[in-house]
Amino acid sequence: MHKILQNSGWLLVDKLARLFLGLFTMAMIARYIGPGEFGIWNYSIALTAIIGGIAVLGLDKIVVKELVSAPERRDEIISTALFMRMVAGILSCTICIGITWFTRHHNPLYIWCTSITALNILLQSFDVFDYYYQAHNQVQRVIIPKVTVFVLFCLIKIVCVRMNLSFLVILWVSLAELVVTYVLISAYYIWHEGITSLLKVRMQEARYLFSQSWSLLFTGVLVLLYMKSDQLMLDILTTPQQLGEYAAAARISELWYAIPTVIAVAILPNLIRKRQTNHGRYLENVEKWIRLSMWGSTGIAVIMTTASGWLTGILYGSQYPHAGIILSIHIWANIPVFICVAIMQYQIVEGNYNANLYATIAGIIANLLINLLLIPSLGGIAAAIATVISYTTVATCLIMVDKTGQGKMFIIKMLNPGKALADIWQLHLALKSSIENLLSVIRQKSLSK
Repeated sequence: MHKILQNSGWLLVDKLARLFLGLFTMAMIARYIGPGEFGIWNYSIALTAIIGGIAVLGLDKIVVKELVSAPERRDEIISTALFMRMVAGILSCTICIGITWFTRHHNPLYIWCTSITALNILLQSFDVFDYYYQAHNQVQRVIIPKVTVFVLFCLIKIVCVRMNLSFLVILWVSLAELVVTYVLISAYYIWHEGITSLLKVRMQEARYLFSQSWSLLFTGVLVLLYMKSDQLMLDILTTPQQLGEYAAAARISELWYAIPTVIAVAILPNLIRKRQTNHGRYLENVEKWIRLSMWGSTGIAVIMTTASGWLTGILYGSQYPHAGIILSIHIWANIPVFICVAIMQYQIVEGNYNANLYATIAGIIANLLINLLLIPSLGGIAAAIATVISYTTVATCLIMVDKTGQGKMFIIKMLNPGKALADIWQLHLALKSSIENLLSVIRQKSLSK
């Protein structure tokens, strides 16, 4: 438990930095460039996220699982996964730029935004090193350089805004941030493990990894498609200004997705080990996770709905008049999102990858149909409604297609407020113990000096 909380703590530092400083910086840029250019930028982000999902190849969870299960194959797994992601990244970059060139050639800003943003896909191939540290509960070795560079470049972006530099300069600064981040992470890994550890690419390993990850590849792309397709459809069916307003609200709502993501990354290796050693305790941990996810996300939704108009007014000003109502609807997607992340991790540990794929297909069908019907008349509000319904559809389908027979039981127990309070108290005690242990270690180190 101590290692999990420590791992979660480092991940939380990263997410909190992005939640507060990142939100403030993004809001400054949004106010500076206006909803039109902000909408074009988010079109580029949405397109590259969807196409870039192909470049991940579904390897993020599989590589962690394989590194935990077969540490003796570490070098082959890391080398092969890095090679696979770089090849897929180059292809994805080319596709993104080609789509924009043929569909948006009338506006050079679309092409510039997409070309610069698409390079992020290639750089993110080096997330493979992150997988290694996740598997060993040592995420601080990635988080520390990431947060340091992130804070530095947020300050640089704020300076760019204060100096009234062009939007393209801000885009180049964003790209430079990723370059510096991944250079540091790669250098650290190579320094400790050696460059030769990255020269063990094996085609047999590639075939094996892809045979395990292909369904997660489709699931990942489909998840990104129903997360980002609303923004592409808003750009096509309405105007960049309406997309800008929706994106401004969605950015605030989606920042909360960091919480279940942090927990999922931190506890996946432990769940894999726990299933092998103590199956009853493993199911109990999943049950608690789902229950805490449901009640925690409900609290967030209530608070954010109440504060939505005030918050968007402070962050974005009068240029984004509909952002408040969009946020008050979109934030309710957090409840099924939190639950989905927990259940999807459970399905991954169980090896039931297709369940995630089927549920995601159902979600994207619901999302596309609602957006097509409502966006022409309701704009960003329709996209927010579609987001809530589509995530709820995914959560429902995950329970319906669960082969283990535990899914429905998890949901029944999730609704028990008494058990939720007990879970919160146990979490409080675990956090308290972890903090006390950390302070004790710090005191011992200071005395030894």
